[in-house]
Amino acid sequence: MESSLYDEYVRIEDTHWWFRGRRKIITALLRPYLRPPARIIDVGSGGGAVAQALQEFGHVTACDIDVRCAASVARRPGMSFAYGTAEAIPFADGSFDLVTAFDVLEHLDDDVRALREMARVVSPAGLIAVTVPAYGWLWGRQDEISHHRRRYTGRSLRKAITAAGLYPRRLTAFNSILFPGIAALRVTRRLARRLADGKQTPDPAGLSSDFSMTKPGPLNDLLAATFSAEAAALRVLDLPVGVSLLAIAERAAS
Repeated sequence: MESSLYDEYVRIEDTHWWFRGRRKIITALLRPYLRPPARIIDVGSGGGAVAQALQEFGHVTACDIDVRCAASVARRPGMSFAYGTAEAIPFADGSFDLVTAFDVLEHLDDDVRALREMARVVSPAGLIAVTVPAYGWLWGRQDEISHHRRRYTGRSLRKAITAAGLYPRRLTAFNSILFPGIAALRVTRRLARRLADGKQTPDPAGLSSDFSMTKPGPLNDLLAATFSAEAAALRVLDLPVGVSLLAIAERAAS
């Protein structure tokens, strides 16, 4: 990810509607599977906002490779921090009851290798939870400036999970209510760029993420509430389509 965008994400992850809604959905989906106190590591933790929310389930270690993340996590009480990557988690086998990586796999050259490493550090009865962006046809400027390698379908995410020796207990789309508007915006932008120069290139005016489109205020709060409302439905059913995918997996039976 571009360095300037890393700064932005750490700064806004407590307040921006997308981060707020995602946190509520993640905790709602994990709640039926966990019995506190659990040992948890959040890989690719960023500034630690999700890791902080996961503290309702037990002790959380935030894991990232950026010193800015360490500084942000240090301001959040009750958490540990470890320098590491998804491909090299600095803990012994079976150290955690829950290993999470939210919007991490799409950045990696070898997502299966990372999932195998997560499987290594999770306990035999533990869980792995991941989120990823959905559908290659939604590819846009945000993917480019975030240095994404891919977007996923349910089938491709399931394939990566099983290739790592894991079994998906749950796999669902989310960010479904806002999906039509986000999809329309992504497709319109891509068509406009193709008409402008015949190819997809980074924004010549400079780097600006989709997150910069929404500032704190009533609209941001409305979008957060709309996104978060999906948590109630996701407690009882899987959603067939959405901007993102979430999977909860365990070690496959031998």
